[in-house]
Amino acid sequence: MSRPRVVSGITNAVEVALCRASSLLIRNGSANCCAIPQQKKGMELVASRLKNAGLLKLIKWFVMRGSINYQVNLVFVKSGIFQPGESKHFAKGSAREAGAKSWSELGKELKIYSYRTAESYKDSWHQAAHWCKENLGIRDVEKLRGDHIRAFLESKITDGVKHSTFQREAAALSKFENALNMFAAQTGKEGGYNFREAIREVRQEAAQTLDRTVETRAYESPNSLISSILNDSYRTIASVQYEGGARINEVWKIETNDLKGMKLDPFSKEFKGYVEVTGKGGKEREIALSIDTYKQIENILQEKGNMEFDKDEYRNSLKEAAELSGQDYTGSHGLRWNFAVERMEELQGTGMTYEERLQEVSWEMGHERADITEHYLAR
Repeated sequence: MSRPRVVSGITNAVEVALCRASSLLIRNGSANCCAIPQQKKGMELVASRLKNAGLLKLIKWFVMRGSINYQVNLVFVKSGIFQPGESKHFAKGSAREAGAKSWSELGKELKIYSYRTAESYKDSWHQAAHWCKENLGIRDVEKLRGDHIRAFLESKITDGVKHSTFQREAAALSKFENALNMFAAQTGKEGGYNFREAIREVRQEAAQTLDRTVETRAYESPNSLISSILNDSYRTIASVQYEGGARINEVWKIETNDLKGMKLDPFSKEFKGYVEVTGKGGKEREIALSIDTYKQIENILQEKGNMEFDKDEYRNSLKEAAELSGQDYTGSHGLRWNFAVERMEELQGTGMTYEERLQEVSWEMGHERADITEHYLAR
C-alpha cells in the first residue's frame, strides 16, 4: 500500500521528532525530558487536524510501519523503559520484595537507568531489528519473536565476535523484551514477548564457541602480595579489596558507622565481618571480610576515626610488594579480579547455577549485570 503524500510527510516528521527525543533523553540528561511533552503536543495537534480530514485512522494503521529506526525509537520513548531519575538499587530491592529471586526474574522487572546503558542497548536494538528486516523479512518490530532474536545472535556467533561482545548484545536484547512488553501495555496491545529463553540457549553455544580471551589482571598469588606489603594499614586495605571485592575509593570512605558486625555468610556458612561501602553513584552494599581483617579495620578506625589514606602511596606500596613477591603489578583493581575468581569457585558447591553465581558475584562487587563477572574470570 503506497503512502499518500501528506501521510508520508507527516510520518517522516514524526520519525525525526522521535529520534531527536530519544537522543535528547540519552545524550543530554533528564533536563531535556521537557522535549518529550513538546513533541507530544505537536503530534496531538497534527492528530486533531488529521481527524477532521478523516486521515487519523490511516495514520494509526501506519504508526508501526515506518522505518526500523522510527519503530525502535518509538518503543524506547513510549514504553517508559528508560528511567534515568530512578535508583536501580532501589528498584532491585522493590523487585525482590515483590518476589523476584533469580537474576532472570530481576531482569524482567528492571528498566534502564543509566545514559550509557541506554545508548548502548538502543544501538543493539537497532542492529537486531535491521538484521531481522534484511534477513528474515520482519518489517514490524512488534512481530519480533524469540526465534528471530535467536537467529540474529547465531549470526553473531558465525561472525566470530568476542564472547564479551556477544554477552553485551544478549543483555541488550533481553531488555528489548522488557521494552516491547511495556510498549504493548502502554498501547493496549497484546504483549507476551519472550526472548530470554532463546537467548539462554544461544548463550550456551556462544560460551563453547566464541573467544573469551581477555588479559587477566588477577595476581598469581594475592596472599604473598599482601604479606609483602610493609605498611600495616596498606596491608589491611589490600586485604579488604581482596576479601571483599572492594574498590579503592570504597575502602577510603569507610567510617565507624559502616561496621555492621559479625554474621554468617549465607553461602559459605562461615562467620565473617560485614562492612557497608558506598560505591559508584552512591550505591551502598555490604562486603564480607575475614574476622581478622574486620578487627584490623576496627583498630584503624579507633585510632584515627576514618580509613582515609594516600592512594598514590598505597599503589606504590603494592608495586613494591609485587616486585618482592615476584609478580607483575596489575594495580589495586587486580585484587578485585582475584576476588571474583575465588568467589565464583566458592559458590560452586552451593547448588547455584552458573548464571546465578555470575549474578551474585556481580552484585557483591557493586555491579548489576551478571555478564560483567565473566570479564573478571578470563584467564
